[in-house]
Amino acid sequence: MGGPSISAIGYLPVLSSLKLKEIYLVGGSVRDILLKRPLRDIDIAVPSDFLEIARVFADKIDGSFFVMDEENQVARVIKKAGKKTFQFDFASFKGRDIYEDLSNRDFTVNAMAIKIEAGGLGLGEILDPYNGRQDLKDKIIRVIKPDAFSDDPLRMLRGVRLASDFSFEIEEKTTGYIKNHAPSLKTVSSERIRDELFKILKNKRAHHYLLLLDEFNLLRTVLPEIGDMKGMGQGSYHKYDLFTHSLKTAEYAEEVISNIRLFLPEYTDKIKRHLKIEAEQGIDRLSLLKFAALLHDTGKPSTIKIEDDKISFYQHWTVGAEINKKICRRLAMSSKSEDILCRITANHMRPLYFAQSDSGPTKRALYRFFRDTGDTGIEVILLSIADAMATSPPLTPLSPPSPPPSPLLGKEGMGEVRGELKGGEEGFSEQNYKTVAKVARKMVSYFYTEYKRQRRRPLIDGAELIKRFRLQPGPVIGRILKDIDEARGAGELKNKRDAINYVRNNLHKWIS
Repeated sequence: MGGPSISAIGYLPVLSSLKLKEIYLVGGSVRDILLKRPLRDIDIAVPSDFLEIARVFADKIDGSFFVMDEENQVARVIKKAGKKTFQFDFASFKGRDIYEDLSNRDFTVNAMAIKIEAGGLGLGEILDPYNGRQDLKDKIIRVIKPDAFSDDPLRMLRGVRLASDFSFEIEEKTTGYIKNHAPSLKTVSSERIRDELFKILKNKRAHHYLLLLDEFNLLRTVLPEIGDMKGMGQGSYHKYDLFTHSLKTAEYAEEVISNIRLFLPEYTDKIKRHLKIEAEQGIDRLSLLKFAALLHDTGKPSTIKIEDDKISFYQHWTVGAEINKKICRRLAMSSKSEDILCRITANHMRPLYFAQSDSGPTKRALYRFFRDTGDTGIEVILLSIADAMATSPPLTPLSPPSPPPSPLLGKEGMGEVRGELKGGEEGFSEQNYKTVAKVARKMVSYFYTEYKRQRRRPLIDGAELIKRFRLQPGPVIGRILKDIDEARGAGELKNKRDAINYVRNNLHKWIS
């Protein structure tokens, strides 16, 4: 067999030097070696004394050691080597021997082991009692036994995540078991659910796996808010029901990002770097954008109003932001992630409204938009393009579809609206989506040129206002500075002298 990647091979002699009768690489480590993937997280199983073995290993490699799960007998060693961080998890056998340990794992591709030869530099033969190697070759995720999901319901979500990691298919019987056990996912902690969900969102073609989660009855368990979205009509100018529109928005968001140079060529690299920024550990801005795409219209079911056969959703963006705040808190997400998701939701209609104006947004309107959204305005803009595309899809693809084909396309009956009501004819056409993209380009250009420069270099500060105009410290100073920034953003003020004259001419407005 081929050796593991260079990232892990350097530590094999250290593990073998422990001269234990039985020590095994297990689970994902073996899978990743066989797939020739970089090996940074290493799982190790031993018959007993996991704590002492992990402690000795940590000392030998000058790593940090801690008990991760005493009840399940798991210890972790962390080794930082330059910019890389390696993680070694040591666990006692879950059963009498390595074979019983493997039988208690989740999927066949994770139920393999390789013995680390005592005192040697190499690895022994692969123990593969459930034909995991064949399933890797066939690109199949197969559960070892039906009660694996009863033992830990999170495994259902993990199965979909593994499929998304490797572009594998989930075996038919495994699919049936997941559907039968889906309600038990409610018993899993929010933190564990959140972590697996965002690992799926981080992968390419996340929209495909969101649809799988829905087909497996898992998505509604995690996000019960989607229940009211299914089959809900939005008017004749929408091609899809609300839930399908939301899935399509997530799909188009991924397509927009993949083809970002077609939309925003001057700022492609800046935007890609921006989307890689982590809001919290394991959750980056790109994942949050996809999550927002799925949830951007959660406010519609409770705000729907029908008058004269026309449908409206007044302030659905505001209501949706409140709903999504509750979702974030239920999933134990950080305040930063919550802020990003809610800002996207609360402002997602603004670029679409800008696109409806013949003259486009004014500089004052652009300033106010970014004042309210900050750098999250970039995600709002990207979402608005995807939203417009999902309302009335482009007649031609942006790029050739990548196999396998999207589950949202060509699926007969998908997205049919129950009792669709007549609406206006003012909906988005392909030309409208292109108009949104044109406005998006103007907005992004303003952000990276004028807005960011102005935020870095204010024309005047509060201390000088107090001194020059003999004002008292207090809220009025903040109001004046806010108005100065807005006037500057609108192009009315160019320099400090302009700002001073502006305050002098309008002072009565603020202190009357």
